[in-house]
Amino acid sequence: HIVDLLVYKEIKFDESSAHHLTAKENWDGLPDATDGSSITRAFVLSFLSKLPSVGDMSDIVLKELIHFVMMRLMDICCVKPARGKAFITGSEEYARMTRAWQALCLLSRFVTEDISKEVVAKVFPAMSFNLHGAIRYFIEVFTIQCTRSHPSVFGQVYIQEVTRNDLTLMQVSSLMIIGGNLTVGRYSNDFFHSSTDPRIKDVVCGVLPWLSSTQGFSRAIAQLLCHKLIPLIVDVDGNSLPGNAEKDEAVLRSVYKFLEDNTDMSRLRNKQQLFFENYDVDSACTFEGLLSIPVDEGEEANPTHMVDAIKDCLAEVYKEARDEDAPAWKQMEELMLEAGQANEIERIDDDSVDMKNETELVNFQRKILPIDALDLGIKTFQEQKLFNAAGKKKQNLIVCASLIDKVPNLAGLARTCEIFSAQSLVMPNLLVRKQDDFKAISASANDWIDMEEVREEGLLGWLYSKRSEGYTIVGLEQTASSKCLTKTKFPEKTVLLLGKEKEGIPIEFLSAVDQCIEIPQLGIIRSLNVHVSGAISIWEYTKQMMQKKRAG
Repeated sequence: HIVDLLVYKEIKFDESSAHHLTAKENWDGLPDATDGSSITRAFVLSFLSKLPSVGDMSDIVLKELIHFVMMRLMDICCVKPARGKAFITGSEEYARMTRAWQALCLLSRFVTEDISKEVVAKVFPAMSFNLHGAIRYFIEVFTIQCTRSHPSVFGQVYIQEVTRNDLTLMQVSSLMIIGGNLTVGRYSNDFFHSSTDPRIKDVVCGVLPWLSSTQGFSRAIAQLLCHKLIPLIVDVDGNSLPGNAEKDEAVLRSVYKFLEDNTDMSRLRNKQQLFFENYDVDSACTFEGLLSIPVDEGEEANPTHMVDAIKDCLAEVYKEARDEDAPAWKQMEELMLEAGQANEIERIDDDSVDMKNETELVNFQRKILPIDALDLGIKTFQEQKLFNAAGKKKQNLIVCASLIDKVPNLAGLARTCEIFSAQSLVMPNLLVRKQDDFKAISASANDWIDMEEVREEGLLGWLYSKRSEGYTIVGLEQTASSKCLTKTKFPEKTVLLLGKEKEGIPIEFLSAVDQCIEIPQLGIIRSLNVHVSGAISIWEYTKQMMQKKRAG
């Protein structure tokens, strides 16, 4: 029952429900950031966090309660997603696995030598599963804590894993994050007991091949690890040893010298070092730390995964290097893109530019193209925006999904919009594009279609602005005046407004709608899924435009 409570998720009631807990006094003893769907398990986590340490606990409580609970949680955590696909965020399976790994992080201090081998045999295989970044975060935190406590058991398996050549990119990412924390982070002294630890050479042998990885994230951390560990096994400033040892040292010395002296490597290494120094797994394993992690739209913990942080770091370093080295024409191209996206040109009045001397004039001319060339470049850029990735001209159809909040529906609409070459897709939050389930369902459509963010509070004004631009607002809603989809003639410039998953289009937005349409139904269920109904409407619009084009 304790295991069930640790993964339990409260039912979400309406705000007006008598059962809905809103008063803070009902949550006495819980952190302020505790989410409303985690109240029950929060009290259980609080109880477990107050248990004494292993040395002060009876063997019966430790083995028959704590260890039993941990192994049952491991059973939940080690369920492989069906057909290799990641669990959809918001699903029951996703919630149970996320909460089980969080509970294990809190209980990691109770992993003793007698169950360490059983635990390690489950943890590392779980890293091969196709899991979301949030779940992987807790797997990595748990593994780091266990490796610190049992470096011989977990360290040996880690070395075996990192030297494999059949790892998936997800596995490599997790292994690199764990290795970074144990090697260059604040926990390095817990893993390597001295600079002569024989495992240092084993880790170098495992990490070295990943310097050539096609995955930038893993390659970046491999560089950091090699830079830290090579000087511990090779005299990077001394003379080479005779024989084969000389050749081995020469290779490692050459790698180290490049990592040490190359400007880009140094810049990236300094930024990564800060990440690992600030990576605090101890607080992530506390009662307060776990419940203070922000949640996603499905009310599950959504911590910042180091993969995302390092990716941002890589992009920042790349941009810095590119900005320093880019030729003038490339810098001008970026200016043109920015100007085109802003959809306006700030013309330069040559007479108003006060040049101090001819040198300034020369430098100015190197950096700024003639205004005619700039206009031409922006015009070309804007013309390209009229076509999709397949070279087909985009339709004048804007699909507005600002009232939709479920990720699968948004992802499905993105895929449909790309297939039928819609002008753009309007979403409530563009950050949803980064979620793994959105990427999986949309099938990379977000890379090929234009998206715009319009939140619900700004939707009414946006709709009126589109009307002023000549668009007809068509709402997909069952009303007394709705027309049948098959009998509706779509205007060429159309905004298709989709309603909320259950409530439809709120009445305040109907005032901005020019026409409501509905899909004829033959069954008894009241309505279709919003993505399905949106896809049917998009196809009907597309069919009419194709017929119009053939006729004209």
